Amino acid sequence: MRKNLTELANNPDLIPGIYNYCDRWCERCPLTSRCLVYATESEATDNNDTQNDDSRNAAFWQTLSETLAEVRQLIPEWAKQTLDLDTSLQQNSVRRRSRHVDNHPLTKAGKQYANTASEWFRELDHNSEITLTSAERPTEVDRQNPQPFEDAREVIQWYQYQIAVKTMRALSGRKEEIEDPEIADFPKDSDGSAKVALIGIDRSIAAWRLMQLSLSDRAESIVPLILQLDSLRTKLEESFPQARDFMRPGFDQIAAA
Repeated sequence: MRKNLTELANNPDLIPGIYNYCDRWCERCPLTSRCLVYATESEATDNNDTQNDDSRNAAFWQTLSETLAEVRQLIPEWAKQTLDLDTSLQQNSVRRRSRHVDNHPLTKAGKQYANTASEWFRELDHNSEITLTSAERPTEVDRQNPQPFEDAREVIQWYQYQIAVKTMRALSGRKEEIEDPEIADFPKDSDGSAKVALIGIDRSIAAWRLMQLSLSDRAESIVPLILQLDSLRTKLEESFPQARDFMRPGFDQIAAA
């Protein structure tokens, strides 16, 4: 028998507000068993298996986190060898704040990254199709390491457009906080949104590194994408200096504990 919303909400194991600052990727979330939104959606779809494999998902993100630590050591050297990829982010900060959210340099940078990533995958898939039809040789992915490639692609494409969306929400929230001091309390919702965007950037950088390891002959073509994300991350942290310290209900509180 289905439970109503009141019965679901009375579960003492649920974390209040955990769904406000998540990335909506329930299949990869380590805390679905403690989320009211997930419980509600599972109930609505007659999905009785509400206990997503939280421990398996936690291990997945731990591996990605370790990869991020590795790639951060490589970024400075790559940056030395590469020209500045996004001069739009160098504009005067006063002028940036006066622009509409849709035309903000951070928004444009997020959208530019999403488009560049799409073009990269489009070229990869096109070349793989040519390989399959031109000879009986395996594709680039098949002849190297397919599973890390699939995992990395899944992560990259999940956050590909969400980074720009969360950045826009952070910019819009900050604009409201400036215009209405009564809602500009701490912690700020704009910082929470910016943090979700930053997490998406971090995980995307780590996933691109896994992609490099899976497709060694395309490693160089991935470097500009990583540098583009690193530039966006730096500017986002400068615009929202308190974002990293924002405590998301459940996720950051449990990690801190």
